[in-house]
Amino acid sequence: MKKALIYTLLSAIIFSLNITDTKAQDVSFSQFFNNPLYYNPAYVGLNKGLRARLQYRNQWYDIPGDFSAYNFSVDIADRDIPGAGGLGIMVNSASEGVGYFKNTTVALLPSVRIPLAENFIMQVGAMASFVQRQINWGNLVFSDELNGMHGNIYQSSFTPPSGDKIIYPDFSFGGLFQVSGEGVTGVFGGAAHHLTRPSQSFFDWGSPLDRRYVVHGDVIFDIGQKTGYFVRKKGFKLNPGIIWQNQAKMNLYSVGMNMYFTRMYFGIWYRNESLEYDTHSDFVLLAGVSIPFGDVARLKLMYSYDMAVTAGQTYTGPSNEISLIFEFDDIKLMNSKQKYQSIRGRKIIEETLECTPF
Repeated sequence: MKKALIYTLLSAIIFSLNITDTKAQDVSFSQFFNNPLYYNPAYVGLNKGLRARLQYRNQWYDIPGDFSAYNFSVDIADRDIPGAGGLGIMVNSASEGVGYFKNTTVALLPSVRIPLAENFIMQVGAMASFVQRQINWGNLVFSDELNGMHGNIYQSSFTPPSGDKIIYPDFSFGGLFQVSGEGVTGVFGGAAHHLTRPSQSFFDWGSPLDRRYVVHGDVIFDIGQKTGYFVRKKGFKLNPGIIWQNQAKMNLYSVGMNMYFTRMYFGIWYRNESLEYDTHSDFVLLAGVSIPFGDVARLKLMYSYDMAVTAGQTYTGPSNEISLIFEFDDIKLMNSKQKYQSIRGRKIIEETLECTPF
């Protein structure tokens, strides 16, 4: 009974944070590297071809209720329109707890590609979204309904508003740099989300959504031999990286590395609210497989497990995440001859900037 009451109180606190004028954070995925458009729209069309990604996250499954998120995105590169990077769409859905509090986002993401040198490019991207927030008031539990000994036995004095959903537009902007060398590719960038700080309140008073800032960087070391576009005989890839997120004065860091070897993925990441080992730390363990369909198409399946390493997460439990990725390198928006661009009087071939993604 005591444990059930703790869970009930915890759920009530979480929902109270979402429906009043408080500071809340966006969903954060452990496999952020498999969901790049969610973090920075400048990733749209960074690698040639079409990429479709489906990601599912189940968070804190020791708590009764549903704390889960789905993300689906598709982007396609365009090298035949001068200055174009690509075009993408994204659908994100998050469900929180027994109150059936749901967020659904539908977004359009264009990007612009700016070659700066033979092995150095910049991309900028934007995201225009429509967001729907919906809540089932009848399933919520409020603090005045709870008894310290008997649990939920009282009638709440809370009067819900007339509507159970709100819809608002949202905008984001980001940029990145990609540097390529012999067997090495680095991507560094950042993005700002919720630029207009839309109101997310179900009530008449304003509750502006805090901006979320993202800074990220990673390097791919491509070691060994390969044939075709991605099919390799020997060698492996190492992909260390870091990402920092800030929203409503709350920070989240992730630092770690993935490894690819003989079509298998392995990774270990450390997540924390600071770069120090303190009250909220996770180790994220990852495993996956790449299944090729010829030289220019593949399916990637990855699973990660968030393992809590601090006592403060006793009641929440771990989290699971699954990513399904389809890649088609020979699909493009338009078919035309290879394009050239002039930079300070020199001719460069943009194909030299195409690098093997992880």
